[in-house]
Amino acid sequence: MKRPLIIAHRGASGEFPENTIQAFWEAIKQNADIVELDVQLTLDDQIVVFHDEGVERIFEIRSDKTIRDYKLKELKKFDVGSWFDKSFSEMKIPTLEEAISGTPQNASLIIEIKGNEDKLIYQLLDVLDNCRKTLGLGYISVKNSETIRKIKDVTSKHQIGLMQKGRTPAEFLNEMYENNIGIGQIQWRNWAEDDWLLLKDVEFKVNACCADELDEFALLCGKAVDGILTNFPSRLSAYLHRMDY
Repeated sequence: MKRPLIIAHRGASGEFPENTIQAFWEAIKQNADIVELDVQLTLDDQIVVFHDEGVERIFEIRSDKTIRDYKLKELKKFDVGSWFDKSFSEMKIPTLEEAISGTPQNASLIIEIKGNEDKLIYQLLDVLDNCRKTLGLGYISVKNSETIRKIKDVTSKHQIGLMQKGRTPAEFLNEMYENNIGIGQIQWRNWAEDDWLLLKDVEFKVNACCADELDEFALLCGKAVDGILTNFPSRLSAYLHRMDY
C-alpha cells in the first residue's frame, strides 16, 4: 500500500493557532512530512504568513481592512493566537523569513501564494534564496497556470503545484495536462466516483485537501492519493501507523 504524505495544513492547526511558528513545530513533532503555510504582502511589501485576506477572524476586530492595508510594524501589534485560545495571546504574525529561520532548515514546506501579484512572487523567491531554503518534499502552491509561468520565467529551483480552487475536476485535470504541471491539489469533497476515475494512471502527484476524520483518511488512502492535507497531523500519523502504511 502506498503511504500518503502527511501534510500539516497551516501547521498543526487543529491544536494550535494556524500559520504560527509553534503550529509548524508541533506539526513536525507530530510526524508531518510537509508543513503547509500561506503568504501574502503587507502595505510595506513584507511577506507575512497569514491565510485570510481580511483580518477580522484572526485579530477578532470588526474591520473591513486586509493584510495589504497594514505595515508590518502595525501587524506586529496584534496577537494571532487569542482567537484560538487565550493561552496563545502572546503570538505574533510571523514573516516568511521568521517562519523559515524558526523551523528546522531541512523542513519540507508547501508555500501557498495568496494572489497573483508579481511583487509577491519575486519577493518570495528572493526570501527563499536569501535563506538558502529548499522546499524538500514541498513546493510553491498557486491558483492558476499564469502564476506558474511567472515563476518558471525566473527560476526552476522549486517545484510548483496547482490548486483546484474554482474548477470542476475535469477542468482542473485539463489545466494540469495542458500546462504539464507535476503536482495538483484537489478539493476532494466535491468529487464524484466518476471524477476519481479520471485520476487513474495520471502521471502527476495528487494531494487532497483537507481531511481530519478517520473515515476520510480511509477513503483517501483507498484512492491512493500522494498526500493528505490535515489540521491534525498526529491523528493522521496514528491512523497510518495503525493501518501499517
